[in-house]
Amino acid sequence: MSHDQTLMDKLPSEANRHSFSLKSLMAQLTPSPRPIRTAPRPMSAYSSAQVPDSGWSSENFMLGAGMVIIQPSTHKLVLVYDTEHKHWFFPRGRKDIGESLETTVLREAYEESGYRATFLPLFTPTHAPSPPSDPAARIRPNTESLYTTITHWPARRGGRHVPGEYMTFWYAGQIPPDAVHETGTGMPDEQAYTSHIVTYEEAMNCLWGLERRVLEYVWTTYLYTLDIYKALETDRAEEVEDKDKTDRQNDDTACCLDGNSTGTIADSNVQDDLSSNFVTIVDSRVVQSHWSSE
Repeated sequence: MSHDQTLMDKLPSEANRHSFSLKSLMAQLTPSPRPIRTAPRPMSAYSSAQVPDSGWSSENFMLGAGMVIIQPSTHKLVLVYDTEHKHWFFPRGRKDIGESLETTVLREAYEESGYRATFLPLFTPTHAPSPPSDPAARIRPNTESLYTTITHWPARRGGRHVPGEYMTFWYAGQIPPDAVHETGTGMPDEQAYTSHIVTYEEAMNCLWGLERRVLEYVWTTYLYTLDIYKALETDRAEEVEDKDKTDRQNDDTACCLDGNSTGTIADSNVQDDLSSNFVTIVDSRVVQSHWSSE
């Protein structure tokens, strides 16, 4: 057998050659599989995923503050409606030069809502340290910002020739049952704003985007704070009841020992130490809260 014949025998038949060529062509045309990209994992139930480490110069970022205003007596919220642009929102705005975020948010809340709101202390999970002068500050209600949103603006928007990031720090506020609404408190371009006191469900139906997430978290924190206060009141009532029972037993014992019908005894612990009781309950409930378990 010749060498050429051996090579021919090794080549595929005509039919096989056609199939072989087609497979080769398909293999060349079929793109290689790309790695599956998974969505970044949120940091917690109320947060987005982590953002890459970044650095922005002063011309590429702005700071602002917003407030979720609650009326504790009715468990309702203040929502602002722009009658010109037809959308609902919480009062918020940019920080002026030389102004603190706390001053900013109180000013914006008043200008845009017409209500003179004050800060609402809430129990919030936080990694901020307590000051050395007050080690228990982390487990007490505070008025710190409890949510932050970041949105970007493109170049040439609002007269700005460069793009940037807008960071808004959100606070919880409150108004009393007899809060008086004032009109004409906003800037010239805010005169179309109207304020409404609505339920949580109504607010969620009106809001959109990140402000829904802000409300979800602030409202959850608010309800959690109410639960803490309720637990404190229950524990306080039980403590008073136990103390009264102990005092009666001590009075009976004193009467039997000295024959004094008045039952008067010296008690150096007449005043309850509410602070220690407060810290114990809050520590057990806040440190092991549902936020830390997620």
